[in-house]
Amino acid sequence: MYNPERYDCTIKSKLDNTDWIKGSFVDLKLIDFYTKNLADGIPFYWFYIMVGQKEIGKISLRVGYNETTLANGHVGYEIDHDYHGHHYSYFALEMIKDLAEKHGFSYLLITTTIDNIPSQKIIEKAGGACVLSNYQLPKDHLFYVIGKANMNVYEIKVGKS
Repeated sequence: MYNPERYDCTIKSKLDNTDWIKGSFVDLKLIDFYTKNLADGIPFYWFYIMVGQKEIGKISLRVGYNETTLANGHVGYEIDHDYHGHHYSYFALEMIKDLAEKHGFSYLLITTTIDNIPSQKIIEKAGGACVLSNYQLPKDHLFYVIGKANMNVYEIKVGKS
């Protein structure tokens, strides 16, 4: 059940040792940690998802919560088309969950369009459960404007059960 009080973190600044995060299947290479001129006012990490030395996608983690988080989620990711089907976004998401735990998150929100079945499967594989189905975005939200007005909102527990 969606409860906004459970989706904030305690540390809203960049942590040390986040420039290159090594994983078992993918690594995360920091593009930047953004703190200024933010549309939603939430600082965020933006990483390349790396396989060896090859950039194959990107993933972000917003470190905070406000009214825009329901539409944007805490996490966003994309994998280059040539690398679809290898579960790279799942492995990157698992690494982001570890980073989120270090920031003091207990739960993360991840949104996806209602027709993005591959992303929904990745989120569910990572332990996500849909807490708001077919959520209608505000009419001034970018996704609404480009024709993606409805989202599914997932919650993922961070850390050990």
